[in-house]
Amino acid sequence: MDQNWSTNATLTLPPLSLMRVRVAYRMLAATMLPAYKGALLRGGFGYAFQRATSACPPACWGHSATCPNTLICPYRQVFEPTRPAGSGGTLHNLHDIPRPFVIEPPLEIKREYRAGDALEFGLVLVGSALDLLPNFLYGFAELGQTGLGRDYVRAHLERADVLLPFQQLGVNVYTNGEVNVPVEPPTHNLAELPIHAAQLPADLQLTLHTPLRIKTGGAFIEHVDLGAIVQATCWRLAALTSFYGLVPWDADYRPLVSAARQVRVERAAIRWVDWERTSTRGGERRSMKLGGLVGSVSLRNVPIDVRTILLAASLLHTGKACVFGHGRIEVSHM
Repeated sequence: MDQNWSTNATLTLPPLSLMRVRVAYRMLAATMLPAYKGALLRGGFGYAFQRATSACPPACWGHSATCPNTLICPYRQVFEPTRPAGSGGTLHNLHDIPRPFVIEPPLEIKREYRAGDALEFGLVLVGSALDLLPNFLYGFAELGQTGLGRDYVRAHLERADVLLPFQQLGVNVYTNGEVNVPVEPPTHNLAELPIHAAQLPADLQLTLHTPLRIKTGGAFIEHVDLGAIVQATCWRLAALTSFYGLVPWDADYRPLVSAARQVRVERAAIRWVDWERTSTRGGERRSMKLGGLVGSVSLRNVPIDVRTILLAASLLHTGKACVFGHGRIEVSHM
């Protein structure tokens, strides 16, 4: 193994900005919600975002493909992004462009909610989507007014805070209908992750909080394959920087994947969980299974650059169905 990858920080990442937001609803009536709330919060949000976006005229609602304002339409930028001119390389065969946001459903599996109960979740915005934070907040307010779940129970968007880097403290940006985003809200800079990675120990705990769906060799992995996780995360970084960043990341990350495969994985407590949602995309209802791996493992002697990619994955999620909150991992001390 190339020792440059195993002992010293040599990885350079582009200055892609990330924003983590904590959002809080207040339930207005009693209801039963699903244990995993990724689809609950993502389903219907696109329509709510469109209705709440002042730049999107009602004539376009549900007919965005005919909208003449493609280049300036926030809805199209977020939910129907187009390939940038001249994009190629590893992205030449990309069919489904990743969205510049992640909804992080609560990790608790609470199902029964009473009127007045809080429902908190996270939102991650990437690159150019940071400028659309007010649109996202008004979109979630609209979603709450429309109603959540099969019973369309209304919820009041009470508060939103932009979190400080690697902290649970935040700066308030929304309270009861009032948006107040500071000129320079707290953000993560992807280029600074190697500094944080160097402060982590070489022995780590890796926790998969939500289903991890990564394919290798045409099949989903059924155990923690660190090389596959690093490769999927590098691919995601390349795509997100190309579509939503100022500088694309086109590094050859194959040596980094090889280094990840040398890491010893111990004390694996991993299982596959099935998760099913109903999609109405295209006007047709169909059931989709989006199961994946959850659990935890111990990692021994992790190179600094591998730690950097794992930190990136902890912020951006990794694998498939990230927009629903899948692929949420945590990197911590053993």
